[in-house]
Amino acid sequence: MQIAQVFVSIGVTDHAAGCAWWSTLIGREPDRRPMPSCCEWDLTDTVLFQVLDNPRQGAVDIVSIRVGDLDSEIARLRREGFVVGDPEKVPGFDTLRIATLADPDGNTVNLLGGE
Repeated sequence: MQIAQVFVSIGVTDHAAGCAWWSTLIGREPDRRPMPSCCEWDLTDTVLFQVLDNPRQGAVDIVSIRVGDLDSEIARLRREGFVVGDPEKVPGFDTLRIATLADPDGNTVNLLGGE
């Protein structure tokens, strides 16, 4: 199998609020809205993230995102009113840390920093 692109989709109960929340988390508006029930971002050349108006079918429960500077992202999100847990060291890794928050539908979002 040669994989060209990975789509990560998360279902939300309030699509407008979900798109706004994820826009704030990601730090920018969606790259496109291909249909009324979908907003999506190109996170990398091969990773596309979608927020769907579909609270459970095909949804994921956990999204993990590795960021360049975990502490500054936590500070930015807290200034925006997000409740983000304090970062903790991930056992078995030299410098990898994780901070956790939840979207309005209770899906877990893990922010990772380090190696």
